[in-house]
Amino acid sequence: MSEVKKIHIKAEVEAVSTDDDTEASTDDNTTEEKEKTIATRMREMAEGALDTVKSEVKKEIEERVSRVEKTAANLKSDVKKEVEAIVQRVREQYESEREDLLLTEIEKEVEAAVQQVHAEYKEERDRLLRTAAEAENTKKRLQADYQRQIKFANEGILEGMVPVLDSLEAAIKSAIEKVEADDVSPEFTSFNEGVELVHKQLLDALKIHGLAPIEAIGEAFDPNQHEALLVTPSDDVPEGQIIEEFRRGYMLHTRVLRASQVVVSQGAVEKEEEPNDDTSDDTETTDTVEEA
Repeated sequence: MSEVKKIHIKAEVEAVSTDDDTEASTDDNTTEEKEKTIATRMREMAEGALDTVKSEVKKEIEERVSRVEKTAANLKSDVKKEVEAIVQRVREQYESEREDLLLTEIEKEVEAAVQQVHAEYKEERDRLLRTAAEAENTKKRLQADYQRQIKFANEGILEGMVPVLDSLEAAIKSAIEKVEADDVSPEFTSFNEGVELVHKQLLDALKIHGLAPIEAIGEAFDPNQHEALLVTPSDDVPEGQIIEEFRRGYMLHTRVLRASQVVVSQGAVEKEEEPNDDTSDDTETTDTVEEA
């Protein structure tokens, strides 16, 4: 561009010089006018050269700007493509990571929901099992209560029959004592046998309903079934066994309806040893020897 400027300026100067020579030869103007004319022409030439230079510079700038713009456009297109590719990769990576994160969160939520459902199922199952067990226990308890009520429904009646048995036993015992004393007639003996038969039949009938006498004489004392009225020493009966029965006791199935009143053996009582006379004699002899 500098060479172009020099060429244009040189051409303008030569043209001015040629014009000056022609004017000098043809006209005889004053020096001031010439100088003024030359200055004007020089200014005009400088302005023309400047315009030319500006035009050339502008043209060159526009060419360079055009090339730069083309390069920038190409670079912009490449950069845009690269940026879009980077954005696409980032988006794909983000979508993949987001999908993995969502899958992980979904798996955690599903697992938590499964655990919660399992816990609720287990709790509900335990509750139902407890309810079923309670219902079964209630059923068994009601059945047991019903059976016990049926079993002991006649407890009051049987308890009222026990004094009748006592009276029959007392009558039989008194009759036996009279028979053993041989002061009764045969009719009384037959009557006594009839009373014994009635007593046996009544006792058998009551046994069908669960009433049974408690064994006492010769048995070990049981505080749950026996009531000890007296404890007496005995050389024949071991300690803790029943010697005599004052009143018979009765059981209603597994329940004591009335305890037996008994006498319990205390066992044999050890006798105190009496002092030996020989020992006293030996003592006296020893004293005599010591005195001697």
